[in-house]
Amino acid sequence: MPVAPMLVLPSLQPGIPLAVASTSQASANAALCRFLIASGAVREDDLPDGEADPLKACQRAIDAWIKRQIGPLHCLEPRFAINVLDEHGQHPGMRSGPPAPYAQLDVYWCEYREAEWPVGRSLEALNEAMPQLGATVLQVLRQQGRYVYPLFTPDVADDVASYVYWQGEMDEEAALDMMCEDSDDAEREAMREEMVTRRMLDDAYPEWARRWLVRPDKSAGGRRRTPAWRPCSLRRAARTLTDPHQRQIAADALALSRLTLADDFHPDIEGEYIGFGAVLSWEEGDVTTRIYDDLLNLAHQSDYCDRMGEVLIPLDDPGALQAWFLRMGQRFEAIALIDRLIHALCHGH
Repeated sequence: MPVAPMLVLPSLQPGIPLAVASTSQASANAALCRFLIASGAVREDDLPDGEADPLKACQRAIDAWIKRQIGPLHCLEPRFAINVLDEHGQHPGMRSGPPAPYAQLDVYWCEYREAEWPVGRSLEALNEAMPQLGATVLQVLRQQGRYVYPLFTPDVADDVASYVYWQGEMDEEAALDMMCEDSDDAEREAMREEMVTRRMLDDAYPEWARRWLVRPDKSAGGRRRTPAWRPCSLRRAARTLTDPHQRQIAADALALSRLTLADDFHPDIEGEYIGFGAVLSWEEGDVTTRIYDDLLNLAHQSDYCDRMGEVLIPLDDPGALQAWFLRMGQRFEAIALIDRLIHALCHGH
C-alpha cells in the first residue's frame, strides 16, 4: 500500500521576528531601557540574551541586580517586577486608541513561592535556654517583617481563623449557632468536627506565640498594672548563650531589631491581603497551613493583594529610581536576616 507523503509545515527564517511591535512602542521600550541604564539599575551586560521583549529583559535584569544586593537565600524567594504606566496610572495597552506614552514605572515585589517552615521546636528550645528568648525572636520577625516581608505567624493565623470561620468571634460557638439553628446537639457536634475550632489553635500553639510581647506601663499603679510577657535582652543572649547555633540566632534577631524600617512602600490594598512571604507553622502540617490555604481560596474568589510593597517612579527622573534603591538598602538587609532566621529556626532543632 503506498505511503502518503508527509506534509512539511511552513517555518520562518531565523531572521524574521516572531512578534511585531509598532514603531512608537519600540521607541518607548528603547527609551525605557535607556532610562534604566542611566539610573544605574541595569547594566548593559545584565540584559539577558535572546529576550525579544525589552520590558521583560529589563525586569529580569532589575530582579537579578536586587537579588545580588540581598545575597544568597535559603528559604525566601522574592520577586521584583515592573509595569509601565501612562500619566493616568494605567497600562498603555489597556486604553483605547493609540498607546499613550510611558510616564511611570510601577515597581513591586512579592514572594514567588511561599512555603511552610515549622519553627515551634526551636522557639521553645530558645525559651528554655533563656526565659522569653524564643518569644522575643518571634516578635522581632513579625514586627520587622510586617514592613518588609510579612510572615504568616501563629498570631495572624488566630486572627484569620476568627475572620474566616467564626464571624469575627473568639471561638466557633456563634458560627455554629448560625449554621445549626434548627439542628440537634449531635448535628452541631458533627459540624464542629469539620471546622477549625478554638481548641485546635489552643492545642497547636502556646499562648505566648499568639500574643505580642509588651512592656508594662510604668505609669500604671501596682494593682492596675496588667501582666505582660517582657522581651528578653537579645544582646545578653548573643553574648552569654553557650550553644553557638542559638547564640547566632540571638545575634541575627538583634541585628534585625536594630534596622530602621517604616511603612514607606505599603501597597494599595484592594480586597483580601495575601502578600505573605512564608508560613511559620509550629509543627509541620499543623492547622496553620489549613488556615492559610483557606484564606487563599477565599481571596481568589474576589479582589486580593499579593504585593509586599510597591513604588511609582517617574520616567522623567532617572535619579528617582536610584534614590529608591538607596532607601531599600536596609530592607534588602532585613530580607537576608529574616531568611537566615527562618532557616536557622527550621533546621536548628
